Amino acid sequence: MQRWFILCLLVLSGCTLTNTPSVSTSTIIDPPTVLSDFSLPASTGGELRLSDLRGQPVLLYFGYTRCPDYCPITLSEFRRVREELGDDGERVHFVLISVDPVYDTPEVLATYLQAFGAGFIGLQGNDATLRRISKEYGLTYRHGGGHQHHGSAGVEHSTASYLIDQNGRLRIVYPYGTAASVYVQDIRTLLKETP
Repeated sequence: MQRWFILCLLVLSGCTLTNTPSVSTSTIIDPPTVLSDFSLPASTGGELRLSDLRGQPVLLYFGYTRCPDYCPITLSEFRRVREELGDDGERVHFVLISVDPVYDTPEVLATYLQAFGAGFIGLQGNDATLRRISKEYGLTYRHGGGHQHHGSAGVEHSTASYLIDQNGRLRIVYPYGTAASVYVQDIRTLLKETP
């Protein structure tokens, strides 16, 4: 019983029994790649275009709300980034694009992202748009794969994160496990640039 109580406390406090992400290698895109624009239903209401986010850096991840591991861990790292940036965190868009469009409606995304704090945007991906933009991001995903305990409901997906600059250009690709401090340093550099 005591072990269960301690485990619950660790989970509720955001701690894990394993090491926190600490990867620091990233891929700098030079020259930066101008990304294709797209429009998807947003957790904030209505449709949102990638180009609507210009003027501020975007930290983007492809995942889904029922993901038991990579997605919540990465989004928790994004939350740490936002916190470490302080007031500058308001000058960055944190975006999750769902690869599970049937389940992840804008309403489901909004509820899920509340757990990571204010300012997160969820976009309900669709297969046509995701296929169209997948090469630009190196995105791969497959329904019915991934996590055994989800059975056919799981989605196997790539786990990289993407930093997009104020002009809508892909600047850096991060592997899963990148530490918040790495994102923070790169975002601070971008915020010093004139869009």
